[in-house]
This record gives sequence, structure tokens and C-alpha cells, in this order.
Amino acid sequence: MQDLENLSDLGREESVLYLCLSGKDMGKTSRGDPFLTLELSDLSESLTAKIWHDFAGFDQLAALPIGTPVKVQGHRGDYRGTPQLEIRKIRELGPGDEGRWDPDRILGPGFARVSDLTCKVLVMDIETAPLTDVRGLPKTLVQAVTRVATDRDWDIDKVLGLNPLFSRVVSIAVGSESGDADSVLVAPPEDEITDLSASAPDWMRVMSEKEMLEAFWTLARQAEIVVTYNGRNFDLPFLRTRSAILGVQVMSDLVSQPPYRHRPHLDLYQILIGSGRGAAPMNLDAACFAFNIESPKDAMDGSMVGQAYRERRYQEIAKYNLSDIVATRELYRRLAETVLPFLES
Repeated sequence: MQDLENLSDLGREESVLYLCLSGKDMGKTSRGDPFLTLELSDLSESLTAKIWHDFAGFDQLAALPIGTPVKVQGHRGDYRGTPQLEIRKIRELGPGDEGRWDPDRILGPGFARVSDLTCKVLVMDIETAPLTDVRGLPKTLVQAVTRVATDRDWDIDKVLGLNPLFSRVVSIAVGSESGDADSVLVAPPEDEITDLSASAPDWMRVMSEKEMLEAFWTLARQAEIVVTYNGRNFDLPFLRTRSAILGVQVMSDLVSQPPYRHRPHLDLYQILIGSGRGAAPMNLDAACFAFNIESPKDAMDGSMVGQAYRERRYQEIAKYNLSDIVATRELYRRLAETVLPFLES
């Protein structure tokens, strides 16, 4: 038996691995006996494993939250031609395992930066700003951007700011269901990171855009559910595209699920609009009005972020971003009391 560095190196010989419990589903056999389908992964690969009801520690495994690091003893097998992990032993990692596993390799790069922010229900929102003035684009793109701005009666900044090919992520606000660990990850220009880090309040974490994206996907991977308002149409595709451009590994697919599925991504906008799009406006400001929630849009809105970023008003952007997740969380709580328990997950 040997300790392996990567799940992708696992063969037919029994080995020891340190992995992340990245998925879990309870089922029943034809005789009614419970079984677990686990998804276990590191940054190299992900494999499923079946755990039957007579497995030692079955109930403890069933109670483990998604995102838990585990020690596994097993080998690579297959089920009807599909690779899977055959497990002989598995347990949650504990205090005696320090130094035996690498959190960045198993849970995601940058885990140390945000390990205290991991949670089951992750509420999030992003703010973006143009990478360059429109005049810095090639002539053909200047014409295309100007045409979109004219057709939609938008400012050029808004057109650029909504497009991940022309803009950066300047902040990501994240918080738990309880609201006890709200924080904003902020990415100023790299030559300002050191100075801003020294003056930032405790709830702001200053890093590069690439580090911020790595931290977000690490948090998303640990969460059982990611809650947004209109994240399916904007925040998450934007993060995915910026991650691809910057070479950041996207460790969780939060976009491709059908609209009627609400895990691992719960988009509250999708809940409110249902299958139709006739009602407008349906932005967060409108939802706050309807549910009598304090709106985050009084002091700033997304169209103002580009100018604020150019003026180095990073803390103002972060406060606005934070107010978005406060409102989103309150809306989530209202819907959790009335609608969400009756929806298919």
C-alpha cells in the first residue's frame, strides 16, 4: 500500500489518498436498503464511490458536509465501464493528520486565505470594472461597443463592465447564511495591493484578481449551495470567463444545471421570474421593494463602479458589494420560509 499525491495516479493496487468530499447523494436499493454515492476529488480528478448501508461508519459518512477533507484507503475500479473508487476505509481528517496532506492541492489554491469563510450556504455577488478605456480597444471593437451602447442607450462604461472580455472582477462579496463571517475580496491594480492591504478593514481581503478567483472557486467547492441574485445570467458566467482568461481552474459547475434544479447554485432571480421573463424590472432593487428589504442601490449601482475604481475608491465599492449580499441573504431567508422548501433541489 502506498500514499499517492494525486487521485489521477490511482491504479488497481490499494493506496491511501487525501481527498475532498465534493458530492454526496443518498439512495435506496431495490430492497429498500440505503446507500451513499460519494464524489471524491482533488485538483487532478474526481471519482464516484458507492458506500453500502453495512459499511462501518455509514451513518457518520452520511452526516459529513460537502467540502470535508477525508482520508481514503482504496483502489480504482469500474462499474459498467465507468471508472469509480472502490473504498475499503474512509474517515474525516483530524488533528493528527497535519502535515500529511496539502489543503491547496485538495481543497483548492488559496484555501489558507479564506479557510475561515467556508460555509454550507455561500451567498455571493461581484462587482466589475473595465480593463481599459474604450479607446484602448482595436478599432473594430470600438465600433462594436459603441453600437451596443447606442442601441441600448447605455454608457460605454456599462457596456464594457458587463463583458468579461473587456472587464475585470474588482470585488467578490461572500457571506454565510447566518451572516457571521461576511467579507469582501478586493482586487486593486497589483501595484496598489501592498498599500491597500495595510489600510484595509478586517472585513476586506486584498489580493490580485487571479488570487481572488482562486479563492472564490475554493469557497464554492466547499459549499453545498451557492446563493445569488441573477448569478446564472451574470456573476457566474463572468467569473468563469475571467478565470479562463487568467488561467484559474474552475472547480465547480454552477451554470450548466437546468433552471428547475437549485443545487449547487440557487439563483433567487430564477425563483421569482419562474419560466417567464415578461415582468420587468426584476432586479434586486425591485425585489427589495416588494419584500420590504433595505435596498443596496441607494448609494451606488453597478454602472458607477468603473468610475469609482478609476478613482481608487475601493472601500466604497466593497461596502456597496457587501450590501448586495446582505440584501440577497435577507431575500433568501424570506423565500426559505415560503417557497424553497417545496422546490425540487
